[in-house]
Amino acid sequence: MIVRQWVLSAIVLVLGCAVLGYSLAAPPPPKEIRIAVGTAADSAYTQAAAAYAARLEATGFHVRRVPTEGSVENLALLRERRVDVAMVQGGIADRQRDGGLESLGAVFYEPVWAFRRSDRGLERLADLRGRRVAIGPEGSGTRVLALALLAANDLGPGDIEVLPVTGTEAVEALADGSADAAILVSARLGGAVGRLMTTPLVELRDFASVADAYEAHLPFLDTVRLPEGGISLAQNRPPHAVTLLAPVASVVVHEDVHPQVVSLLVSIMQEVHRPRTVFSAEGMFPNTLAQDLPMNADAARYYAGGRSVLQAWLPFWVAVTVERLLVILLPVLGIALPLIRFGPTLYASQMEKRVWRHYETLRRIEAQAEATEDAVARAALRERLEVLEGQVARLSLPVTYRRHVFALRRDIGYVRDQLTPGRDRGARRPFVRTEA
Repeated sequence: MIVRQWVLSAIVLVLGCAVLGYSLAAPPPPKEIRIAVGTAADSAYTQAAAAYAARLEATGFHVRRVPTEGSVENLALLRERRVDVAMVQGGIADRQRDGGLESLGAVFYEPVWAFRRSDRGLERLADLRGRRVAIGPEGSGTRVLALALLAANDLGPGDIEVLPVTGTEAVEALADGSADAAILVSARLGGAVGRLMTTPLVELRDFASVADAYEAHLPFLDTVRLPEGGISLAQNRPPHAVTLLAPVASVVVHEDVHPQVVSLLVSIMQEVHRPRTVFSAEGMFPNTLAQDLPMNADAARYYAGGRSVLQAWLPFWVAVTVERLLVILLPVLGIALPLIRFGPTLYASQMEKRVWRHYETLRRIEAQAEATEDAVARAALRERLEVLEGQVARLSLPVTYRRHVFALRRDIGYVRDQLTPGRDRGARRPFVRTEA
């Protein structure tokens, strides 16, 4: 009974540890990931999101692409939990307003391109008061940043004539003179930026002399340098190096995103954004610098230590399964290994105790036999001895431990001989027994 209880207790304990491990193990990653994808084909956001989606699908995820118009809408979709992953322009998000969102890291610079008509006498952004300025459509990240730059120069939306256009429309407005200036935000050197660099009577604002002041007023901005010929060596565009202001674009997720999805996304971000660009050295991105939102803890650990050994050597979903099994099995092994190590010894001890406890009865009978010569008392002791022998005979033990039963029955026989009339009680021998 004792052994059975011990075995049942061990089984319950192991199962309890398994349940505990299962409860501690994170649920498996979702099979579907919703990612915000821009509608403009030449957008850096669109191209980066497409690269992420392709790699996620190659890993085995179902990716749902949600079309958006840019950073502001991306952030709104994240707040409403209508997307899981989106890119957000620096300076758009707010830690207080956007609680529950976290960054997986900055992925590239998005320079501000402030173009102006060279025939309008516009030297600084402060000179744009009363002018027609293309600052992007309502709700775009370009407009948010353009208004922040103008506000730093004490200009509000009412101090300029807002043209809600960007891209090709902004190029055309500057080219035909219907706009005095245009503020664009773009990580790409081609498209509208490339066209404006070659448009007659259009100049690019160089922020070299005031870059430090802008960084002081708008801390989410960094300074980047567009080298001479950085857009076109053949045409030497620009004809001299230009200092630009630039926020960083970051990949943003919900704070409860699955840790293994985080690891996979950061590894994809490293693959996509590690190469050198005009504005960044190789390996500069992705990074954890200049974040509007808190860094995701799992992402920070990944940047510090890299991917797990299992994910480095196994396919993603295989690694996920193995890691979950390890979390479940570790508590079980923590209990099972000591049981395996000490179980046989404990089992043997319990088997032997089932025999040894009868020796106490046998010793009392022997002591009483030696203390009395009364025939009636000795006859009663013989009856007790018969009962004891019956109990011992009914012991059910594995073959390995029956030798202890045989030894006990032999000792019972010795005491019986001592109680039998006419037998020599002088010969003494110790019981055959070792301590349990």
